[in-house]
Amino acid sequence: MAATSVAFFSGDQSALELANYIGTAKGQDPETGAFYLSAKKLLAEEKYTEVLTQFADESVSLLAADEKAGGWFTEVLHAPIGIGGREAAVGGKKLSEVEFAWDGNCWEINFEPIYNLLIALIKDAQPEIVPKLAKSITLPIVKSSSEKAHLKLKVLSNLYNNVESNSSVRYDIFTAIINVAAQSDELEIITPHLLSVDSWLAEWGVGIAEKRALYLLLSQKLEASGDFKREAYEFLLKYLATYDNDAKSAAEAQEHALRAVKAAISIPTVLDFDDLHKLTTVQNLKSTKHFELLAIFLEGSLKQYQAFVKANPTFVSEQGLSEEDNLTKMRLLSMASLAADNVQGEVAYNTIAEALDVPIDEVEIWVINVIRAGLIDAKMNQLKQTVVISRSVHRVFTDNEWKSLKERLSAWRTNLKDVLQVITNAKLMAGNNGATVEAVIQ
Repeated sequence: MAATSVAFFSGDQSALELANYIGTAKGQDPETGAFYLSAKKLLAEEKYTEVLTQFADESVSLLAADEKAGGWFTEVLHAPIGIGGREAAVGGKKLSEVEFAWDGNCWEINFEPIYNLLIALIKDAQPEIVPKLAKSITLPIVKSSSEKAHLKLKVLSNLYNNVESNSSVRYDIFTAIINVAAQSDELEIITPHLLSVDSWLAEWGVGIAEKRALYLLLSQKLEASGDFKREAYEFLLKYLATYDNDAKSAAEAQEHALRAVKAAISIPTVLDFDDLHKLTTVQNLKSTKHFELLAIFLEGSLKQYQAFVKANPTFVSEQGLSEEDNLTKMRLLSMASLAADNVQGEVAYNTIAEALDVPIDEVEIWVINVIRAGLIDAKMNQLKQTVVISRSVHRVFTDNEWKSLKERLSAWRTNLKDVLQVITNAKLMAGNNGATVEAVIQ
């Protein structure tokens, strides 16, 4: 074992203290039980790896003792408040390191400090055994009930932070944190860190299988919560994107590709379908009605959507989609397409009413909704009954859009050259006449 580990264990006191806690949690007598004596013997023989393995494997006893108090824990947990105190309940044994809380009926143990003692010991263990130790600790926590989730999450967080930042062990611990947080409906503790997941995966150096597993887990848990559907969709896209260079395996993701299509259509804030449509796993759905419907949301019109529904009257409801929500989104997208064809131009109210299949007196409401959605920038001229378009998103960026962009950039370049020439000439004239450049330009 490394010198640091030997130095850490030189007194053996922390290890013996932990052995006592775990032993009593197993229902054995303090300092004389089989677990305590076994650990003491291993420590005396300097078999530190075996000691840590034993501690990690039996750490589940701490959870079991908390949920089903037994032996020494039973005496402590049920010691009446104010009658001799908890030390009297166990014959005056030292319990100062363990935190207790009174719930009105009995004492409840706070197992976080005991786990922290175990984590402190593991921190200086040989690197090659840390992955196994971490799994032995995390798996029972994940499999346990959702009670005291805040304490369990603290334990997992402390373990995570005490592992090297570039260690792949952090992957397993983070996965455990996700599962416990989801089980206890506390995913909000994870969402602030979602933007860091990709960089963490790179730092941990995990393989493609682990990336897929984590992306899919995040997507499923976030979606199941009901509060983070957009975030769930983004991680589902990341998961599907991992198959773009792995066409042979793409078929295994078909179920999730269908799920992504339905999520994109149903989530109100998803208005860009281009990235989803290009994915290999989604392209494999070409023979399905799901793909046909996605193509309409990608670049089709409201009339095309209505024709699809007429031809497939039960499909939308069978997929758990809302006809009303679909119509709303298609109207927003149809207006964006209409605006994209008329940037720096005007569109008449009656043209918009026809494209969106709404009464003309509702046009202004729909224009406002499209502006709020960030799809266009525009102003309404109520006197002329027109909408002046200054900017619009392109639902797809094809060769025609690239050609149009090239033409605009060329025109701007020419205009800038003309402006620069005017300024240059003005400087020459100003120099000859003793006037200012501004005066010459005017």
